[in-house]
Amino acid sequence: MSKRMYFFLTVCILFLTAGIVTAQSAIFNSDFQHGMSDTGLYGGWKTQNGRLYQQDTREHLAKVNFKADQEGLMEYTFDVRYEGGGFSDRMGGFGLQVFVDETHKGKSWGNGTSYLLWLNYDEEPTYGGAGFRGQVYQSFNHSWMELVEGYDMRLNPVVLSAENMDLVIPLKIQVDGETGLVKVWDPTREGMYIRFFLNEAPGKGGFVSLRTNSLAVSFDNLTVRRLD
Repeated sequence: MSKRMYFFLTVCILFLTAGIVTAQSAIFNSDFQHGMSDTGLYGGWKTQNGRLYQQDTREHLAKVNFKADQEGLMEYTFDVRYEGGGFSDRMGGFGLQVFVDETHKGKSWGNGTSYLLWLNYDEEPTYGGAGFRGQVYQSFNHSWMELVEGYDMRLNPVVLSAENMDLVIPLKIQVDGETGLVKVWDPTREGMYIRFFLNEAPGKGGFVSLRTNSLAVSFDNLTVRRLD
């Protein structure tokens, strides 16, 4: 089975949603029918038929920002589809940056003070271990972001048929700004999720960001909700 297949499967394992949580209010909701963010982006982004595409498989710091006030218990849902890359240079990743206080509108390593929840494949990594990893980065400003110690988790690949490469995967993540508790739902066990605490509670934030590294993917139905 190709590395391309393994990488896409790991995306499925870590992020596919299961279960339902009642939401009190939607802070941000976009089906990308009306274009992209006006708060800054970097990379090969475009909208087509209601989906948001990042097409540049050579760009390591692709990013698009969205205005979304965050405080307390937040839920993030969206769907993602693999479009290409992640194998020619033996790396590829994507993730969601949450509780961003101030965005950088162009190319940047960090993105204000925030946390990046990241899924990554890299055979010769600069940060963390090699192979398939689930990672958490803490951003301190636009140029300073570090891999959080203890949150570089090795992931086991599972066989996925070639027919499923075009699968649209719904994702669900919860982050509690007051406690730092994070939940990422597991597709392989109904109603189950991965649970961990950030090293510092993020408090409040004004933006969320979608990011990719050497990978072409498309997104849709990004919704940010505050939960009680």
